[in-house]
Amino acid sequence: MKKFWKREDGTTAIEFALIMPALVVIIMGSIELSLFFFVQTALEGATFSVSRLGKTGFVADGYTREETIKNKLDDWLGFFLDTEQLTVEAETYDDFSSVGAPEPFIDANKNGTRDDGENYTDVNGNGQYDLDQGVVSNGNAGDVVVYTVSYPWSLLTPFLAGSLGKDGVVEVQSRFVVKNEPFNDE
Repeated sequence: MKKFWKREDGTTAIEFALIMPALVVIIMGSIELSLFFFVQTALEGATFSVSRLGKTGFVADGYTREETIKNKLDDWLGFFLDTEQLTVEAETYDDFSSVGAPEPFIDANKNGTRDDGENYTDVNGNGQYDLDQGVVSNGNAGDVVVYTVSYPWSLLTPFLAGSLGKDGVVEVQSRFVVKNEPFNDE
């Protein structure tokens, strides 16, 4: 029996069996994070491209401006992403200082926030007070447009899915702000 306890045959196999699960999770997590960052970078490049296209007012024959932009995203991302899951939003503003700004209001009670009953200017024309005065559209010549492209990325590694995503999905998002060039608004 003493010989059995002093033997070291198989020690490496046992140590490897103990370490292997953690090692596999680390490798899988590294691969998944690399894929996530690749998707983020690709989404940023595609959003940059479509925002440049959108600011020119270009419309492909037989398509709307929104369809032209969506088709360009399909060209950029369609080889590795399901472009049906892409969300493309465009919000128009009068100038850069209006981006993300609330609609102006008269602060009658001087508390710094808009309360019910206080008058406001309905900049986006939707009939209600908004914390962002953007209008959903690709805008006209000279307008400032914020293009936001989102994609729901499904995480596969359990510890990443639990810590980064919601129900195993993390929203990858890219946003670019451009000022439309002078173009014919036909």
